[in-house]
Amino acid sequence: MTLRHLKIFVAVCEYGSTTKASKALYIVQPTISHSILELEEYYNVKLFDRINQRLVLTDIGKDLLVKAKEILSGFEDFESLATFHEQTSIVKIGASLTLGQTLIPRYLQLVEKNNLSIQPQVVVRPSNALEVELEQGNLDFAVIGGDVLSPYLNTIPLSNDRFVAVALADYDIPKTLTFEELVKYPLLLRERGSSSRDFIEKIAIGKGIQIRTKMDSSNNQALIAAVYSSLGVSFLPESYAGGHIARGKFKEIEIKDISSTRTNYLVIHKNKKLNQLQQQAFDLIKSMV
Repeated sequence: MTLRHLKIFVAVCEYGSTTKASKALYIVQPTISHSILELEEYYNVKLFDRINQRLVLTDIGKDLLVKAKEILSGFEDFESLATFHEQTSIVKIGASLTLGQTLIPRYLQLVEKNNLSIQPQVVVRPSNALEVELEQGNLDFAVIGGDVLSPYLNTIPLSNDRFVAVALADYDIPKTLTFEELVKYPLLLRERGSSSRDFIEKIAIGKGIQIRTKMDSSNNQALIAAVYSSLGVSFLPESYAGGHIARGKFKEIEIKDISSTRTNYLVIHKNKKLNQLQQQAFDLIKSMV
């Protein structure tokens, strides 16, 4: 028998059914049921009475539940101690492009200012790529702008940001348009899979509008340069474009019929257990907003 069997047994007890335990542990229900059966057969003991499709702990099952929790708690203490002594100071952090250019530099400055022991290793990728990296365990956590689609990830809201449609200050375009009117102008957008592109395409699909781009870029700075070259209209996070607007270089185009606010998230795999230094890095980002 293994710790996995005990974890499944405790989960079934706590959730009251194999179905709920299956969802909580992200293990298919037949595996949950088979593990309970293996425990009962291995120790020749009846853990549950099956009454009206309900699982009711037997008396021996109640006693064994206490012992199982003690064993799992002891193992967690063992892991914590071992991890504390062997843990690396490297923390692998993912960031979607805008947050990689706005939030992450401030974060790295805070790490240095506070003389923390952590060594952040940051990778900046499109949001969909970061979700894959988190699912595969290649990142400890990430900061992502916009919706997170994976059911295997937990999200913690960090802040709100607003997308703004911008053009060069003297670009020939009205200052107020509908979304349908706006997308008739040459569009300078991020690549597919980025949160800002997903945001625009979601609106377009909802309105039954097909958008065509003059320029697709994986880099916000390239879009900024294209706007300065008066090549068209771009959608950019306010946190990134606001300075150009404030200096009078860009003008913001008001879009009458859409809401352009999005949420930025701190994202971690549902099964990820952070060690002490990773938790320190995680908490630092939470404290920044």
